[in-house]
Amino acid sequence: EPIAGSEGLSFYFEVNGVPMFAKGANLIPLGVFYNEATNEDIDWLLTSSVEANMNMVRVWGGGYYQPDAFYDLADEKGLLIWSEFMFACALYPRSTDFLDLVEAEVIQQVRRLQSHPCIALWGGNNENEIALTWFKQSTESRDLYVVDYVELYINTLHRVVSSLDP
Repeated sequence: EPIAGSEGLSFYFEVNGVPMFAKGANLIPLGVFYNEATNEDIDWLLTSSVEANMNMVRVWGGGYYQPDAFYDLADEKGLLIWSEFMFACALYPRSTDFLDLVEAEVIQQVRRLQSHPCIALWGGNNENEIALTWFKQSTESRDLYVVDYVELYINTLHRVVSSLDP
């Protein structure tokens, strides 16, 4: 049970009603190009994670979606996966064309991965909220970029994930 008044001050994980301590690492891509990492590389990485007593690995939102073999091996090894969508360290538009592509991407990834017991949570972005303070255009037009942020992450990504994998 979280300590009263501590909401938002720490990570708290509960799996099947049981509080747990998450020990893990942030996974950046194993290679610059998607096809560089072999199944053996993935197995080595996840085996090393288990041997280091980790129980969760975060797929970083600044990389790329991992192949099916990654999730199959995580299931086999009992590792939980914090799975981020690939949005990181940038400002993104809210045009209808872009949001339609995002919706299709989210649908595809959630449908592909949601049956894996290793999926612990879906993450929406990597440092994009703080990125609103990094760029001249977003600091000069903060209200506009906050609307863009809400449209992408709350009204599109969160809505689609919640409807597919509540």
